[in-house]
Amino acid sequence: MKKRLLKVAVTTALTVAFAVPAFANPFSDVPANHWAYDAVNKLAQAGIVDGYGDGTFRGDKTMTRYEMAQIVAKAMTKSLNADQKATVDALSKEFAAELNNLGVKVAGLENKVDNMVKISGDARVRYFQYDDAKDYTDYRARVNFDGKISDNLKFNARLSSGNASIESGANTMILDTANVTFGALGLTNTVGRQDIKLGNGYLMDTQMNGIATQAGNLKLFAGNAKKDNYNRLYGAEYNMNLLGANVTADYLKSVSTDEEFFGANTAFKLADGVTANVEYYKNNDKDATATAYGLKFNKLGLSATYRDVEPGAFLKYSTHYTADAFTDSMVDSGFKGMEYQYDKALDKNATLTVKYQDFDKQDGTKLGARTTATVNVKF
Repeated sequence: MKKRLLKVAVTTALTVAFAVPAFANPFSDVPANHWAYDAVNKLAQAGIVDGYGDGTFRGDKTMTRYEMAQIVAKAMTKSLNADQKATVDALSKEFAAELNNLGVKVAGLENKVDNMVKISGDARVRYFQYDDAKDYTDYRARVNFDGKISDNLKFNARLSSGNASIESGANTMILDTANVTFGALGLTNTVGRQDIKLGNGYLMDTQMNGIATQAGNLKLFAGNAKKDNYNRLYGAEYNMNLLGANVTADYLKSVSTDEEFFGANTAFKLADGVTANVEYYKNNDKDATATAYGLKFNKLGLSATYRDVEPGAFLKYSTHYTADAFTDSMVDSGFKGMEYQYDKALDKNATLTVKYQDFDKQDGTKLGARTTATVNVKF
């Protein structure tokens, strides 16, 4: 089907949504006050539309199928995030017949894009407010590099600033993940420095040097993780559906401290838009348990959770641990009380999370309250 080039320019600009800065209009026949000026300008600066040799765009010229193939092909060779790639893939499939008739093989273009190194990342700013301590703010920026070495071998690397305090200045940029993933004997294996999350992040949510193997719903891992010092760890996680509820069972062994942890968590629907969550963990060697149960109102982005954690029930690899006096006391003394959280999408790739924690120590002494506001942006 033939379309006019200006309409394709606008559609492709909105579809691909490349973020490029504004430059001077490269096409003499598209005035700055034209309704399509921004779309044409973005397409030109992204290298999707080249115009013609005399510096004109010729917006009234009917586009040929070959010109459509050029636009789609160029869009597919760009460095795209996940949403952009999905949209461009759909665009290429829609025009697959035209592209193939012109000798442009969609599969070949997809393979070319698949073989390219993908760059993505995220940035986070957090604000902490305490009842009886100085407030502070930290930030973190990370850039991911994902690529394919062969059909059976992929690599991942990530640069991270770490949690840098705004008050004290930036940390040194570090390579916090660097690993390869490959399939063997029906298993998916990842070797190297990688992210490990266990028990909704309660038991563990950090980086580990080692190996992880996954077969279906079962994941096994072993390696070294670092907080105060290196600790040899190994563990397992199994996911299942039980009577309509998602259930996850976890096991963690800390070789360095000679502690074993068992746990399980589940989430199930109570009503339309309302989910119930239950967690249970135990340090088998210290006979210390941790329980949590709560409700999440998905449409409102609100959740409320009661936590009862005995001393020694978790290590310093938990999402609850942020290396400050508040969480050090939580680890040493145990804690119990309410935790409230609000999540809101600020934009397509930006979210706001506000968490309020009001805990007492297990002996009844007031631990205090902490409010955390976090803005996350993905790109």
